[in-house]
Amino acid sequence: MTQEPELPTGGAAEEVGSLCEQGQRLLMATEYCKAERALAQAEQIAWQQRDFDALARLYMPLQEARRQRRQRCAEGVIRLDLIAQNADDVLDAKKIVEGFPTGQLLVAGWMSLQPAQAVRELAYERCLYLDTFLAAAFPAAVGAGSQIIMIVPLSGVRLDVLYPPAQSVVISRAEIPPSGQAAWVAQMWQRLHLPFLAAADQQTDPVRKIDAYRKTIAVDYACELAHQKLADTARALTIRPHARQA
Repeated sequence: MTQEPELPTGGAAEEVGSLCEQGQRLLMATEYCKAERALAQAEQIAWQQRDFDALARLYMPLQEARRQRRQRCAEGVIRLDLIAQNADDVLDAKKIVEGFPTGQLLVAGWMSLQPAQAVRELAYERCLYLDTFLAAAFPAAVGAGSQIIMIVPLSGVRLDVLYPPAQSVVISRAEIPPSGQAAWVAQMWQRLHLPFLAAADQQTDPVRKIDAYRKTIAVDYACELAHQKLADTARALTIRPHARQA
C-alpha cells in the first residue's frame, strides 16, 4: 500500500536550508564532527519530508564530512584488543574513551554489545574522532583454544553464537591481528557494509532504495558509495513530481 508523500513544509524547508548552510561552514572550517551533525540532522528532516531535492544536494557534503571523520579516527590509536576475558571482566566505557579519545577500537563485552554501544554514545556526546565496532566476546568453542568474537553490523540484535545475527562476522580471537592494523579495520568495515549495499542495489522502488542505502550508512557511516548512490537516486526523484512513498 502506497500513498503520496507530503510536500516539504515551509518551516521544515527553512530548517533544512539553515542546517545545510551551517554544515557547509563547519566543513570549510574543518570542524568535521560538528559539520556531520548539522548535515545529518538536515538529512533526517529532509527524508521525513521526502524533500528529494534537498537530499540530492546534501548527501555529497555529508559524505565528505564523514570521510574526513573516518580519516581523523584512523590517524589516532588503533586498538583491537579491548576484549573481556570472562563475565567478571567488565569494560568501563568511560575509561576507554578517556584513554583513547581519538582512534579506532574493537571493544567486545562479555556476551554483550553494551560496552561498545556505550563507547559510541560517549564519543558522539563528546564529538570525538573515535570509532568502535559493535562486538561481543564468547567462550572458546569445545576443542578450540581461542575466544569467539562476534562483530555485528547493527545494535538491537539478539546475540547467540550458534545462530548469529544476519550479516554479522564471527571469528576467533586468534584471527584478530595485533593492534595498529589499519588495513584490517578498513576491510572489516567493508565486510560489514557490503551485504547491505548489495541489498540496496537490488531494490527497484527508488524510495525503498534510499531507505536501504540509509541502512547501509547506519552500518558504516563512512561508506562513500552509499552516499553517492543516495544522491543519484534522490536526484532522479526530483524529476518525478508524483514520486511515491513506500
